[in-house]
Amino acid sequence: MALSWPESPRLIGKKITRLDGLAKSSGRAKYPSDIRPEGMLFAVLLHSPHAHAKITSIDTSAAEKLPGVKAVSIINDKGKTVRFHGDDIAAVAAETEEQARDAVRAIKVVYEVLPHVVTESQSTAPGAPEVFKGGNARKGRAQVKGKPEDALKKADVVIEGTYSLPVITHVCLESHGLTAKWDAPDKLTVWASTQAVQVTANELAEAFSIPPANVTVLTDYMGGGFGSKFGAEVWGRVAAELARKAGRPVRLFLDREQEHLAGGNRPSASGKVRIGATKDGKLVGLIAETAGTGGARGGSNFPFPYVYAIPNVSRAHTEVFVNGGGARAMRAPGHPQGCAIMEAAMDDLADKLGVDPLEFRLRNLDPNEFRTPMYQAEVKIGAELIGWKDRRKPRGQNGGGGPIKHGIGMGLHQWGGGGDLDKKVTCTINPDGSVEMKSATQDLGTGIRTVLAIIAAEVLGLQPTDVIASIGNSSYPPGQASGGSTTTPSMAPPALDAVTRARDALFKKIAPALQAAPEELTLREGQLMVRGELSMSWKDACRKLGMASVSETGAAAEGLASSGVAGCQFAEVAVDVETGVVRVKKIVAVQDSGLIIDRLTWESQVYGGVIMGLNYGLFEERIMDPETGVMLNPDLEMYKLAGASDIPEIVIHAYQPDDQKARGVIGIGEPPTIATAAAIANAVTNAIGVRVPEWPMTPRNVLNALATASKEGKA
Repeated sequence: MALSWPESPRLIGKKITRLDGLAKSSGRAKYPSDIRPEGMLFAVLLHSPHAHAKITSIDTSAAEKLPGVKAVSIINDKGKTVRFHGDDIAAVAAETEEQARDAVRAIKVVYEVLPHVVTESQSTAPGAPEVFKGGNARKGRAQVKGKPEDALKKADVVIEGTYSLPVITHVCLESHGLTAKWDAPDKLTVWASTQAVQVTANELAEAFSIPPANVTVLTDYMGGGFGSKFGAEVWGRVAAELARKAGRPVRLFLDREQEHLAGGNRPSASGKVRIGATKDGKLVGLIAETAGTGGARGGSNFPFPYVYAIPNVSRAHTEVFVNGGGARAMRAPGHPQGCAIMEAAMDDLADKLGVDPLEFRLRNLDPNEFRTPMYQAEVKIGAELIGWKDRRKPRGQNGGGGPIKHGIGMGLHQWGGGGDLDKKVTCTINPDGSVEMKSATQDLGTGIRTVLAIIAAEVLGLQPTDVIASIGNSSYPPGQASGGSTTTPSMAPPALDAVTRARDALFKKIAPALQAAPEELTLREGQLMVRGELSMSWKDACRKLGMASVSETGAAAEGLASSGVAGCQFAEVAVDVETGVVRVKKIVAVQDSGLIIDRLTWESQVYGGVIMGLNYGLFEERIMDPETGVMLNPDLEMYKLAGASDIPEIVIHAYQPDDQKARGVIGIGEPPTIATAAAIANAVTNAIGVRVPEWPMTPRNVLNALATASKEGKA
């Protein structure tokens, strides 16, 4: 019989507190940056103060002689070119962090400072120095469907708009890094803040030419990653190198400034969009010129057009290179950018058509897309929760005569979130009744430790607290890296398979002693039942194993997980047109995600995604100085994030169609963050009557939009 999720689950889908919640909230949980192996040294990085420079000489001799210094490693030596403020130069390991910082300051580096370009406008300006081989800007070939030019000529209404979003950084609470300890010349243990314990182990094994089995990566807990922590990185390799040189464990974690500069970022995005529709509100064509920067190494492309069905499309993307830290995947890579630009254009076109933007969106969903029925149902739910019909007014008509204007906006999004089929989970049932689930995955915040325990407890008739879920160790059975919203859909199926196999193995071993056939045994609420009648407790049943445990390894099975989700968000804002200050009053998020394992964790993921999207919509922005080439706000004072008073009422709704069990488990980590910034921007535009074309919705950008509209006679 094919493996399937329970028809009437006792635990799956319920609100279950995380197994590690108390440890985290009480401070007992030890994160990689908390680990202090005996004899540990502290390492500090020296980074480039210049946006672009060639190292003409580097002298570490003075640093090596300072008290407490045990090892020095040069990352970029004489003759190397550094390409951004924050690029790595060298590292020092010493007895204390203060000694390591003193030593870093003692390293003498002579630079030949080179021309730099740190903003897109600077990089693409006429006469700009070409600081990247092949040019600072590289335009890709246009992707064309149909005849967009002809379609726009025939359209009843056409709008043209330019929209842009800035580079933002990951701002992980626990910065990038690890602590490395050599147990033998070819055996390495590291405590890493990583989203992929096995990837990190393999990278370190390759870097030091040792067998992967000789590298153990431990990540019992981690303090955020959002897509930026998938490997050992240069800092991890340098920490291991310093540890080998010094013969002692070495801790190397980026400081807060370096985290902003080099820890990764979400690329910027801009789009010049022409989009047209018929007078009855059907899209006919779109022509878009998009651009973005992923810093010194590219990677700024994003999905566009987004969600809606457009028969005639032309889109060309330009990759702009700047002297800035490189892009890394960041919670739903590319989707927040594509969503924001598309949804702004959709709202602007709906306004010019004079149609309700909600109805306009529904008219332009793809009838052949499996998500369309989900969108239709979700939009109806969200509209009711935000009060769209009764409270939303046409653009610019929401504020009366005072300076405070109110508005409501919306946006739609999509995501994949499928799982991999090659992951494994081992379930062990011990004679004392303890149960352990084990896999080399890690908890990025998805609550996978609790998810594994829920699945085991469901099958064995226990409580999640009766199960030990062991993760965060690269030596365990192959587990999923935490990215792409794939952790739960990758790990839940093999967990179900493993515990089912272990239960059946238990039944097979103890059935003869009970004078029953294995198929006559069942488990319910901590009790073993024989032919439906109470026989003994779970622990007494396990004692019949004698001295031998039962251990089974499970693999993924078809039909237990899938991919593809839809969601929508609505935002209500109040905007002071005198100061430009935006206050978000309410956000409604309606999201499907297939079969929910732990509803409490599901809710926390949606809340977290919305808050991250709120930051993107209102506050976050990497600010570069064109003159000096440095980042001006690499800290938590001037790099703005929401505080407690900035968090609005957040209403979330899990849309669960009738086929949720058939769809199986789908990831939830990323989709809830996609549409928030789009919905906020459309709400702001609805409130003040003019488009704010640049994110975030800061007072500067709001007032600039109002001033521009006033000059043009539109406000």
